[in-house]
Amino acid sequence: MRIIKNNIEIIIGYVLGLIFIGIGAFIIFYGRDIVDFKEIAVNKLHMSHFTDFINIYIYAFIKILSRYINSFPVLYGIAFILYGLGFIYMSRTLKKTTQYDQFISYFYLLSALFLFLFTGVMMYTVYDIFTLIYLIAFFILMFYVLNRKRLNQDYRKMHYIVLLFFFSIAYILTQNRIYDHLAEQSVTPLDVMSLNFFFILLTLMGLSALGNYIFLHRAKKVDIQQQELSRVNRKKRDRLISRSINNQTNEAFEQLSKQSLKIDERFVLLIKRIKLNLISWIDLQDEDIPTWMRKPKWFKFFHIELLFGILMIILTLIELNNRSTLFNVSKFNVVKMQYFYEWINLAGMLIVIGSYLFFTVMIQIRNKGYFGQLFTVTFLFVKIATAFYLMLFKGINLSLFIPPVVILLLMMITPLFLYHLKKNY
Repeated sequence: MRIIKNNIEIIIGYVLGLIFIGIGAFIIFYGRDIVDFKEIAVNKLHMSHFTDFINIYIYAFIKILSRYINSFPVLYGIAFILYGLGFIYMSRTLKKTTQYDQFISYFYLLSALFLFLFTGVMMYTVYDIFTLIYLIAFFILMFYVLNRKRLNQDYRKMHYIVLLFFFSIAYILTQNRIYDHLAEQSVTPLDVMSLNFFFILLTLMGLSALGNYIFLHRAKKVDIQQQELSRVNRKKRDRLISRSINNQTNEAFEQLSKQSLKIDERFVLLIKRIKLNLISWIDLQDEDIPTWMRKPKWFKFFHIELLFGILMIILTLIELNNRSTLFNVSKFNVVKMQYFYEWINLAGMLIVIGSYLFFTVMIQIRNKGYFGQLFTVTFLFVKIATAFYLMLFKGINLSLFIPPVVILLLMMITPLFLYHLKKNY
């Protein structure tokens, strides 16, 4: 693990390079099928083996690429391969010397921008104009990464809430559009699943490139005699001086903060002022609350988090089990891909609920994982609220849960979400 930690920026470069090379090789190998794409009767296909599943996914990827590659697929494939080789070359350079860290950091920044734009282009098929909302959210994320040191770190939770707000709005609107397309049968669940796979893959690649930019941009310039130090040796040396560098940086930005209040500070102060005014207006004293309504001394909100989290896992497992009958048949028809799409969504939701419980326990035991808890509870609230909206306005058949389960989940996740919004981290 220590080797991976000390060389994470190099490993990320190799992984990005191999993925680009793989995409380029795929385009070259299936170039003729991409250019001369022909629709097939997907509804008549069956999957009885794992290889059949892979072949259907290959068909879906070819269909996506055929919308953008109309000729000369070999040139597109070579371009992707060269780009991938560029990542590998950068990683080899990082392994040998620290001389070009600043230059390579800008390469990763431009790569992150390219990957986010490429993600938007790929998603336009299903998301339509709402793709722009995701692009806006990505650009806001990049702006935050580039300028986070200029913002007051005491308000980091509010910064994350703003980012989560934009991504939540993008998710709600795009999911609404996806289910409209599914209801109109203008796209198939197979199209949505393949596009979501590309979305997750390209987003992770973009975030990885952005993370490499952050790490390399922080790099301290060294003398010529020290430029040939290995990455591991350099990190050992930087540990001795990183504290002084951070102190100097913090002092500089602290002086800037004292000169003028920033927007985030003004916003937080406004909320605090409104909260204090409400408290003084209500003026509720302890003696005003009946004894039987007072909170017991042993009670903690942690108990509610555990209870609701376990109940959400049970309800999700029940819905997941209802879709598991798909895997008991000898042949899985692609027409039932709608249910398989729902099964994958439910499985992902189960993982997020488990992560929420994990972070909740970690906070109670080690006092760590606050922001992981915030991310997971926000995702669950947005996911369940979207399912509730689909149930009300799009029909029960397009919701992941039956109505009673949706209502129960919403009743449990809403107080958890509101509690974490006002909780101080």
